[in-house]
Amino acid sequence: MSIEIIGTFNHRESSEANPRPMGIVEPDFIARLAAAFEAADFDRVLIAQAATWPDGVVFATHLAGITRRLRFMIAHRPGFVAPTLAARQFATLDRLSEGRVGVHVISAPSDTETQADGDFLTRDERHARSAEYIPLLRRTWSGERFDHDGTFYTLRGARSEVVPVQEGGIPVFFGGQSPRALEVAGQHADVYAFGIDRLEPSAALIASVRQEARKAGRTVDFCMSTRIIVGRTEGEAWDKAQAVLEDVRRGVEDMAQKGGQPGVLGKNELAEARAREGDVLDERLWVGIARATGFQKAASTIVGTPDSVAASLLAYHRLGVNRFLISGFDPIADVLHLGEHLVPRLRAFAALAA
Repeated sequence: MSIEIIGTFNHRESSEANPRPMGIVEPDFIARLAAAFEAADFDRVLIAQAATWPDGVVFATHLAGITRRLRFMIAHRPGFVAPTLAARQFATLDRLSEGRVGVHVISAPSDTETQADGDFLTRDERHARSAEYIPLLRRTWSGERFDHDGTFYTLRGARSEVVPVQEGGIPVFFGGQSPRALEVAGQHADVYAFGIDRLEPSAALIASVRQEARKAGRTVDFCMSTRIIVGRTEGEAWDKAQAVLEDVRRGVEDMAQKGGQPGVLGKNELAEARAREGDVLDERLWVGIARATGFQKAASTIVGTPDSVAASLLAYHRLGVNRFLISGFDPIADVLHLGEHLVPRLRAFAALAA
């Protein structure tokens, strides 16, 4: 089973260890980061989205013009533009980028945050809307003319002249771990995206999504995200982790003094629950930085040498994960470091396991 390596796009030089306002946009930094991703042999980048952040489709369009092979995983929230319009936007970008677009459909975990954009549906209602929305994207990408009468959308004579380059349409990523989210993922997603957890619950989650997919006569790929800290030795890696933790603590304290928040995408309740078992899980899965950020999302970390980290990720690969969304805490330096020391090992280990 081949693997895909995905990075996390950033539009300014910032992380939990060096937090800076989301409103900053640094074109020179973006250009250097994009070049680093391609030099480090990453396949794709996630472009995240939230109610107060700069627009991800605009960033993806810009990246398409300054890169040659890097693909995109563009976070997209149903409910704010018509599915037919969104489908045409993504199909147009897929044409311009020669087939490099992927869409990460997000129903959004936070009621408060979605209400800032005027969306007052409950989480389950948002998942129901996504379940109606994704098939409308696909029908529009097919180029057919169609009518639709649904709970959230009514369309007459819908059709797009522009269709994606990619055969079968643009890949759709989807996340969420509520029962309704798993059902939507199984029925409609090409790739189910989830954050790292211990191996046993990760295996159970993958099995649940596969069960939902089987009910719909489908199969689904799996993408797992995690932060990474690597060192030449185990001791060096954990020393580096402690240094990053101190930087994160200072960053959180500084942000609190300025009245800011550590994140807007919601709390990682699973990481918080696991932390009751201690900060180190499954040998090297570490939630120390997650704890320091108040268990904000996307802070759980694998710590070790390149070989031991690759071996840990390979254990998830054996569960069925074939896409890894990995990042560190220094946007450009860590991309290049992971590209030199981890990405080749991970690809080689996966090839041997195939």
